[in-house]
Amino acid sequence: MGLSAIYVCNVVGVILLAMLWYTSRAKLVRRHAEDRIYAFLVFGVMIACTMEAFSYTIDGKLFYGARLLNYIANIYLYSVNLLLPFCVLVYVDLGLYGDTSRIWKEFKPQIIIGIFMFLMNIVNFFVPISYVITDQNVYERRPFSYVYYFVILYYCISAIVLKHRYEKENGAKSFFNIGMFLAPILLGAGLQFMFYGLSLAWLSAAVGLVGLFMMQQNEMAYVDTLTDTYNRQYMNVILESWIRKGKRFIGAMLDMDGFKQINDNYGHSEGDNALKTMAEILKKARKNHEIVFRFAGDEFIVLKLVSYSDDLDAYIKEVNNQLEIFNNTAHLYKLGISYGISRFDHGNIDSFMRDLDTRMYEMKAVHHGKSV
Repeated sequence: MGLSAIYVCNVVGVILLAMLWYTSRAKLVRRHAEDRIYAFLVFGVMIACTMEAFSYTIDGKLFYGARLLNYIANIYLYSVNLLLPFCVLVYVDLGLYGDTSRIWKEFKPQIIIGIFMFLMNIVNFFVPISYVITDQNVYERRPFSYVYYFVILYYCISAIVLKHRYEKENGAKSFFNIGMFLAPILLGAGLQFMFYGLSLAWLSAAVGLVGLFMMQQNEMAYVDTLTDTYNRQYMNVILESWIRKGKRFIGAMLDMDGFKQINDNYGHSEGDNALKTMAEILKKARKNHEIVFRFAGDEFIVLKLVSYSDDLDAYIKEVNNQLEIFNNTAHLYKLGISYGISRFDHGNIDSFMRDLDTRMYEMKAVHHGKSV
């Protein structure tokens, strides 16, 4: 591959990533953990495209500090080669489960392997096992370098297995197609593995990030921006998918008690805060693959497949525990819920939702001291 072709590939990669960064700024304002990972991926790959072009430019050139610069560029490239697929794995986990506390528990083998490979990258500077920069400042690949490709493959397979396991437990997330990201990376890395001298890996990573951005745009259409729970549109997608596949599931409709009084007494801004607090409590209370949706106004829906547990009793109990903790601390108002629970074995979405609504209003009537 000629130097001009290498420049073209990596410049195109940088341009793609610069466009991604510009168009995704609004999403990054949220400062979620997965957003920070996404920002790291964009900047990490952008620098890698630059480093790749730089290392090819100075390869074989002799000037003061040339070998050191070549080593620095390749140390960075080998390190990001490991961090990129691992960050993708973490990104997928956060996108599916949204729980940062899972990372160390779920990915100990991947973390340990990554640390070991990173140390080998540093050791290579003193004992060339992965590559060597000769006295003529020429990069030469050594056998251990191929281990990095297998680690990349291991991380990608781990992400695919993680997605498959989640779908088996909770049903598919229609917007979460990691193949849009992984396929270009595996193709580019595979070609670079087979044909020494190609420079396609980082352009492929940039294309993969474009796929990831498209996936994020689909996700944003299904997420309620105020509460950061799934919205009614995505709830309908999930229900239609489960019913079509003959799944049995259970749901709860939860309505906030006294929400109108919070708005009337403290303003709509504080009402928004109350909604966000309730959403956090509902998400924090999850016990066994429950999925939380904002249905409308101050109403939320919680769904889960019944193959894991036949009721929502433990979940509702934890929600009430969390509400009690909130109400026992100093706040302007107290939070409470009325809820209705219904099981779906057959029928359609409308009948299921009517049953949930009826059961929820039965409890709400009791809470208001009325007869149904």
